[in-house]
Amino acid sequence: MELTVISELSAFGARFSQPSGTRQLMDDLGQLHQLADQFSNLGGGNPSRIPEVHRWFAAKLAALATTGDLDKVWSAYDDPRGNNAFIQVISRFFAEYFRRSVTPANVICTPGSQASFFMLFNLFGGTTATGVKRKIFLPQSPEYIGYSDLGVESDMLVTQASRVTFTAPHRFKYDIDFEAITLDDRIGAICISRPTNPTGNVVSDEDLARLAALAAAHEIPLIVDCAYGAPFPGIIFTPSELTWRDGMILCFSLSKLGAPGLRTGIVLAQVEVIDVLASMSATMFLSNNSIGACLTQELFESRAVLEFATKAIRPYYEARSRQCLAYCDELFAGLDYFVHESGGAIFLWVWFRNLPISAQMLYARLKQRRVLVIPGHHFAPGQSAPAHVSECIRISYAQTDETLRHALAIIAEEVRAAFAGRSPHSGT
Repeated sequence: MELTVISELSAFGARFSQPSGTRQLMDDLGQLHQLADQFSNLGGGNPSRIPEVHRWFAAKLAALATTGDLDKVWSAYDDPRGNNAFIQVISRFFAEYFRRSVTPANVICTPGSQASFFMLFNLFGGTTATGVKRKIFLPQSPEYIGYSDLGVESDMLVTQASRVTFTAPHRFKYDIDFEAITLDDRIGAICISRPTNPTGNVVSDEDLARLAALAAAHEIPLIVDCAYGAPFPGIIFTPSELTWRDGMILCFSLSKLGAPGLRTGIVLAQVEVIDVLASMSATMFLSNNSIGACLTQELFESRAVLEFATKAIRPYYEARSRQCLAYCDELFAGLDYFVHESGGAIFLWVWFRNLPISAQMLYARLKQRRVLVIPGHHFAPGQSAPAHVSECIRISYAQTDETLRHALAIIAEEVRAAFAGRSPHSGT
């Protein structure tokens, strides 16, 4: 008889024995490392390799190696809140940017945004000492795929389906349905991504302020996921501002600066929150890796990160967005399709209205043709989303023109085949 050590998993462990959108996404990315030349990857969240940014990182890494400073990166543990020198620098950067007092005690570094949100969701969600099961409220849906399985306890997320407005031929936009929001003492925090992954939506300054006021009225934090937003990497194409108010928790990442492999997240919050996160970090990780902090400290100290954002990163992705939209309008002509208004991030959210197959089936057919996308139903954490998400796909435009056009042409072929009731790319 074969011995198994996982005959009965915990409830927490059992959730991870089931398929998930995050696992599917990362498995696809892992396969691409071996088969990159055989696939058109419109699925993952890898940033583009922007020449100016890549050259800066390469030069800085070489300089660290030459001076011997690189030895300091891996030869000692850092504080659980991160590299002390970097924490000092980034707190000054935030103080100048937000024009308010920010001290090192307001900042912590984490091993990436997923780690940040795992700690935050389980800090404010789950069963309290008094037995109340608290949840994280997501006021817009679709919302980020990576939030779905972060709760140690199950059913930790509650979502509110967004309102749909058709803005132009083949364009639409989601908005928060404030009239439908009802909060009670079971909600431990509100969380929103801005710009939104997967849709590219940018919640307006007014709506963000309204969410902050709603959170304050219920004495819970508003968590804002700024992975693609202000002040860095600044992939926002519509006028907007970011403020840090009391009670707000802002989460940042170095990934979309062009360094996802560094796995460095940054959280800005009240001192009491950071102190608890530091204890969690010490228990879970002992210490964070320091490579991201050491590589980018100069960027924040000189504020050159803002120049990168405004002169290199944002213009690059805005041009990619415009080109991808043009390809969609050309190649999807004749189909009943809508693309969400592209306000930021590195994705387009495409809705094929009344698609006769599921987005998961479309994903599978496209994968057979070596095109990767992400099916829309994975972006419905909390299970409350517009019904049409199963007719949507997320595509990344962080690719070359040639790759985008080739992949979008195949998507158009497969969608037309689905509407015609034909087998995938068989012509019958």
